[in-house]
Amino acid sequence: MQNEAADNSKKPSAKEAYSETIDETVVHARIARALSADYTFIYYVNTDTDRYVDYSYDTSHMNVQSKKQGEDFFNQSRKDSLKALYSEDVERFQQIFTKENILRSIKEHGIFMISYRLLIDNIPTYVNLKAMRIEEDDSHIVIGVNNIDAQIRAREIERSAKEERLAYSRIAALSGDYIAIYIVDPETEDFIEYSVKGDYEGLDLPKDGKDFFERSRKESEAALYEEDHDMFLAMFTREKVLDEINKNHVYSLEYRLMLGGKPTYVNLKAAITQEEGKEQLILGVSNIDARVKREQEYSFRLSEARNKANLDALTGVKNKHAYVDLEEKLNSMLEAGEAMQFAIVIFDVNGLKQVNDTQGHKAGDRYIKDACNMICTSFKRSPIFRIGGDEFAVIAQGASYEHLDEQLEAIGKKNQENKESGKVTVAFGFSRYHHDKSVEEVFIRADGLMYENKRKMKASQG
Repeated sequence: MQNEAADNSKKPSAKEAYSETIDETVVHARIARALSADYTFIYYVNTDTDRYVDYSYDTSHMNVQSKKQGEDFFNQSRKDSLKALYSEDVERFQQIFTKENILRSIKEHGIFMISYRLLIDNIPTYVNLKAMRIEEDDSHIVIGVNNIDAQIRAREIERSAKEERLAYSRIAALSGDYIAIYIVDPETEDFIEYSVKGDYEGLDLPKDGKDFFERSRKESEAALYEEDHDMFLAMFTREKVLDEINKNHVYSLEYRLMLGGKPTYVNLKAAITQEEGKEQLILGVSNIDARVKREQEYSFRLSEARNKANLDALTGVKNKHAYVDLEEKLNSMLEAGEAMQFAIVIFDVNGLKQVNDTQGHKAGDRYIKDACNMICTSFKRSPIFRIGGDEFAVIAQGASYEHLDEQLEAIGKKNQENKESGKVTVAFGFSRYHHDKSVEEVFIRADGLMYENKRKMKASQG
């Protein structure tokens, strides 16, 4: 909030300033530069008067159109939130979404962001709100809201699938198909085998006797799948079995036996029971081969689905979802205090709107692909992300980080060649991590330098 005691005699009143003719072309260009094309709601707000213009983004024509004008934006937004937001998010939204908080965040960090759930068709839908200053304009901010529901839901589905798989694994282990059961005296190690099935009979394992653990370890070695020998011998000792039962009430070990000439996953489970006032150790060996194979197949399909969900359909590089995942991973490493070296490079395709307007969107898609190929050629050792309609990001680490200057120089040379031949060019900016609190701070610096580069390139063409 600006100081009302400031000298207002040298500037028009807020009402007069707002009523001045707005150059829509300039406004639209500024908004398009400030926000990615995937923003559904866009507001152009005068922070002196709280008057605003509500815009909608037409993604099919890459065009921003004025919808309506209004007053008292911040208070009106807080009132609207009572009906528009999912009830569980209203209180948090109203606490955070204040004019003071927004302007302070923009002043300190260059950006304000908040995620919450809107009621769209009466369904709670995750959205992300982003606010930032208009270039060279201290009196206006742009606020954009984009739908991130699919991204959030995909993470929840993946997390739920992992939890369900874990629960399924535990239940299956308890109710598995037992092929052998042993009753063992934990003191004397005398034992009796009570039941066996099919292939297990052919292993010639002891049916009863003394020294259960020693005899089982010795006799089972010939029946174990070779790769599991050392692990089984290290884990299956009397001390480790009883200690695990004492701590967790149950002992469990998975390994592979050679059943029917094939390595077969089995689970050995052990627990202590009371029989006629005396402790007995119950051990069961169950065939879990089918379950393990299903889990392996499920994991493979889940991994395939996750990989597909992380790819941009048009260019084949990673998408915004994948970028957010890597950003979270890097932030976790920063919080853990791990030493890191990385840089972020932001690219923006020049002249895409003109290509779409004059040659059509298929030509625009080819133009985006050409720009992507240009970036991929220079950054062969880095993950490349399409994070907006015409915006790409590269996170350079390792060898790519060490050769960053050379890769950017290659982009500059390609820009010059393409400019002379009338082909695609890209504006870019980069920033290295240097004791920043988050990856977002590095991104914001790189993004700002990219827009500065874009202005210079446009000026040189004019």
